[in-house]
Amino acid sequence: MASLAINGGPKCVTDPVELKWPIVDEGDVEHVAEVVRAGRGGWCRLGLDDGEVSTFEREWADYHDARHALAVNNGTCAIECALSALGLRPGDEVIVPAITFVASASGVLMARGIPIFADVIPETCQIDPEDVERKITDRTRGIVVVHYGGYPVDLTRIKDVAERHGLFVLEDSAHAQGSEWEGRKVGAIGDVGTFSFQGSKSLTCGEGGAIVTDRRDIYEACWAYHHIGRSLASEKYGHETVGPNLRLSEVQAALLRTQLQKLPAQTERRIATARVISDGLADVPGVEPLLEDARVTQRGYYFYVMRFDEETWDCSKDDFVRAFGAEGVPMSSGYWKTVYELPVFANNLYDATGWPVLEGEGYGRLTGYTDCRCPNAELVAHHQHLTFTNHSLLYPEFAEQALAVFRKLWENRAELRKGSDR
Repeated sequence: MASLAINGGPKCVTDPVELKWPIVDEGDVEHVAEVVRAGRGGWCRLGLDDGEVSTFEREWADYHDARHALAVNNGTCAIECALSALGLRPGDEVIVPAITFVASASGVLMARGIPIFADVIPETCQIDPEDVERKITDRTRGIVVVHYGGYPVDLTRIKDVAERHGLFVLEDSAHAQGSEWEGRKVGAIGDVGTFSFQGSKSLTCGEGGAIVTDRRDIYEACWAYHHIGRSLASEKYGHETVGPNLRLSEVQAALLRTQLQKLPAQTERRIATARVISDGLADVPGVEPLLEDARVTQRGYYFYVMRFDEETWDCSKDDFVRAFGAEGVPMSSGYWKTVYELPVFANNLYDATGWPVLEGEGYGRLTGYTDCRCPNAELVAHHQHLTFTNHSLLYPEFAEQALAVFRKLWENRAELRKGSDR
């Protein structure tokens, strides 16, 4: 008789935790309703210095230890906007990590640059500063780092590389609301940082984003780009440069403001639940949390990331994830491809011309991704990477249920291996 649920046996968890997200209370509803009823500015931020968007920007800047914050319509456009403000020119190269969401790299393309992929450190899943330095050429203008899963990049080493080579650092902090490096929240530690408020993020209004920076010049350039080319001092029709409309609405900002009030306590709950899982994994062979670094003084989780050892378990990561989920507790294999393996990069599908990477079009340099290889990133994505969602960490009982599944699968690993063979 089968013991594992995937083979027809009983589930380990028959009453799984209901993972509610987002968490909404009457305070959210009442504040949004108040803004909707008032209808100030037609729910547009224009002319409202004391409106919801401008107030949220001040609150977000304060929360993230930054001098300036700008709210925009989503995290992907935030990257494009920030890169444009940094003065990226057609054909400039920007180094990005090989494991991340596609926007970290496609944002470079939208800003007319060329992404160059750097490998990651398997123990942390973060961009490898040594490989970044190896990838620098005379065309390199900057580095996009991603605080993947909410785990901060080694900003000390990255900033050292950037300063020695005269490069900018953009922190893609879409996963890292509340994360800290050496006591300071990420985002404005580099030249500029971007955030996402899409529905799965630890702070959400459905869709939205933000840019933070300590540099006034970058803030002003971002403002003009996100406001259809109008500067802070422009007249209504005084467009001074080219830019799209990336403005956030008053209704979205109203929701962000009430949700932001919950974020510090939710971050503490996620950290506590993650600690229980990490401690429990000490008794589970072949599954490890990311390497701890004392310089990471707070993790604002998007993923709880683990490293799976296929040799220890004698089964593939994908089979393990399927068997785990069958026991009643959701698990993901995270980003299971490197970015350069996605069709848009593997097949040079950026647009009809293949610009800027198709042979003969890349500003005098071939930059196709067919032969791109980042061995550590491929190892992590294909064979090691396991994740739990940030909202699962809001429920302490989730940790106990997940650990129970790990223990059951380990005790029945021979059956798991046979199923994997089939």
